[in-house]
Amino acid sequence: MEKEKIIEELEEFKNAINTWYSVQMTNAESKELRSKINRKKTFVEKTINRTGAVKRFDWYPPPAVGGFIMKGVNPFDVFFDPPYGVDIAAMITDSIDQAIGVIESQENFSIDVKEKSTQPKITSTKTKNSKKVFIVHGHDNELKETLARFLEKIDLEPVILHEQVNRGLTIIEKFEANSDVQFAIVLMTPDDVGNSKANADNLNARARQNVILELGYFMGKLGRNKVCALIKGNVERPSDYDGVVYIAVDNSDGWKLLLAKELKQSKLNFDGNKIF
Repeated sequence: MEKEKIIEELEEFKNAINTWYSVQMTNAESKELRSKINRKKTFVEKTINRTGAVKRFDWYPPPAVGGFIMKGVNPFDVFFDPPYGVDIAAMITDSIDQAIGVIESQENFSIDVKEKSTQPKITSTKTKNSKKVFIVHGHDNELKETLARFLEKIDLEPVILHEQVNRGLTIIEKFEANSDVQFAIVLMTPDDVGNSKANADNLNARARQNVILELGYFMGKLGRNKVCALIKGNVERPSDYDGVVYIAVDNSDGWKLLLAKELKQSKLNFDGNKIF
């Protein structure tokens, strides 16, 4: 593809993302534009990378609100669900404008669109991991095992950190190495207690700190629509995570059907006939 056509494609993509954030649309229009952006996103990222205009960002939560620090984030990965109200559109359009400047300054600039032939490996990797579901857990081993066996029963692959090979990695390295999953289920069980200093005598049941940390990690990595929290008992919920789906664990196992609906909504391929 020659440089005039490349610049035209970049300008068209820039207009599309500005439209997404600035124009009120019907559901049909929104769906069509989202599809258009997703189809062109890979080409645009590839072009920006080729020109050296690619950027990664570190995002910090507002001090008064709290939350998790996100480091080295690709703005393209969070375009439809930006964290902390960050202006993703401005970041991407800045990169596009810089890329166009680089292209215009070169006498000959082209991209071989047939280079996509190298992508089957990426596709196959995603297919390989399309059944993986990470289980974040605290001290409730019974619920952890119940959930793991349920996922196996419906032909999904549960990933539990302590069951994975160490390979000489630190805990955080091992965690990152095994987080290439399609979905995360967070078990919020009453393992700890706590409250503000002003209410130190009135302690609430809470999930362990590692559970809350990993909840935030997967929200940033996968997006809120691919994270589900199972709540056991009267556990305090983190105030900053209202976008996460919470399902109460009940004795009649009704939570399994609700969880299956969330898994299906996230396009995981499993056998729904084996739920009960």
